[in-house]
Amino acid sequence: MKAVPALLALCLALPAPGVEVGRRLPEARVAARGLLVPRTRVEGGRMVLDGKEIAYRPWSSAEGSGRVRTFYHLAARMGVDDINKAYIDALIAAKLPELLPDGAYKTVTILDLSQANFVTRGIGAGRLEKSQRETPYALFVADASGAARAAWGLKPGESAVIVLDRDDTVLFFKEGRLTADEIARAVGLIQARLRP
Repeated sequence: MKAVPALLALCLALPAPGVEVGRRLPEARVAARGLLVPRTRVEGGRMVLDGKEIAYRPWSSAEGSGRVRTFYHLAARMGVDDINKAYIDALIAAKLPELLPDGAYKTVTILDLSQANFVTRGIGAGRLEKSQRETPYALFVADASGAARAAWGLKPGESAVIVLDRDDTVLFFKEGRLTADEIARAVGLIQARLRP
């Protein structure tokens, strides 16, 4: 009988499944809030907003398998969105094929609202919706319960960048601020996987 509590203690001490380069990303399911779903149409070779309403639906990180993706995970805290702005700017400058719904690449921004107080939660959700209106081709997820952070074993209060290939294998992972070399390497990995 003493073995059962010892086994239970050992299981509780094991780390949560995390993000490892070269391995498949553990699936995260966000039911509280979830993916922002704007009404869009294709115009001039890109997605554009068709109205101002934005709805939410549950989201799974497995959605979009079959395309190269960046998961940009942010704690909903003041200043965290600036930590890796240089990376997002580099993605935009690279002109990756994400302007259409079936593009070969997508950036998915996940805002962890569970790490916000009442005031910053509302501000964060509002900024996320504003970003969705400005870039209707991008994917934004409002994670009200911290499900992605828990599934991936991420540190609270941080920014994380996860680059996946078409099979959901992690090509690049970093928590915290990326250096210029890391930004170049991550963007280079994406571009290499998009070549025919």
